[in-house]
Amino acid sequence: GFNTLDFSGVTNKVNINKLITASTNVAIKNFNINELVVKTNGISVGEYTHFSEDIGSQSHINTVRLETGTRSIYSGGVKFKSGEKLVINDFYYAPWNYFDARNIKNVEITNKLAFGPQGSPWGTAQLMFNNLTLGQNAVMDYSQFSNLTIQGDFTNNQGTINYLVRGGQVATLNVGNAAAMLFNNNVDSATGFYQPLMKINSAQDLIKNKEHVLLKAKIIGYGNVSAGTNSISNVNLIE
Repeated sequence: GFNTLDFSGVTNKVNINKLITASTNVAIKNFNINELVVKTNGISVGEYTHFSEDIGSQSHINTVRLETGTRSIYSGGVKFKSGEKLVINDFYYAPWNYFDARNIKNVEITNKLAFGPQGSPWGTAQLMFNNLTLGQNAVMDYSQFSNLTIQGDFTNNQGTINYLVRGGQVATLNVGNAAAMLFNNNVDSATGFYQPLMKINSAQDLIKNKEHVLLKAKIIGYGNVSAGTNSISNVNLIE
């Protein structure tokens, strides 16, 4: 059953250093959580952590860590009732655990979205968003184990999508509505190149003479933040 952590009567921001949950009803309207660790209880199916209040537009989590589930049935995870915006600095996901933020209008990742350090991904995580933004200089690892659903818009605001090659191919990032790719004219002093919007890790391992689709959306737009110009293109990006 659910345990309840009830701060619903607090009108100011609730500050929590570390919150470890398995199947908890978290009633907080406006929060700043330093570290959210999501365990699965591994016993009963359908138990999850539920943020049961509207989290508003100011809520922030510094680090989200999903721990590896015990089996392929998702016996844990996180759901949100509603909210305008959630900002997450670092998000580490794991197999057989999920994070369902589809009821939050906008989620922004400001630093990193990646598999956690618990080793090789041998099962899929499940990450679900409405509108997702990758912030400036943020890096998002993506592979077929990511199982990322974006049902609305995806904005890459001068970040980098790092595609991981598995079995000679990359997984296509599917966006439900529009994708906006915002870049700048800044040169990376370490490489001498512009910062990439997309990067393929071990591109030499890709199967040759085969079409590899990186991104699919109803509309894909590009904008140069440095120049203040943008162009909209209604095609799939094929590399």
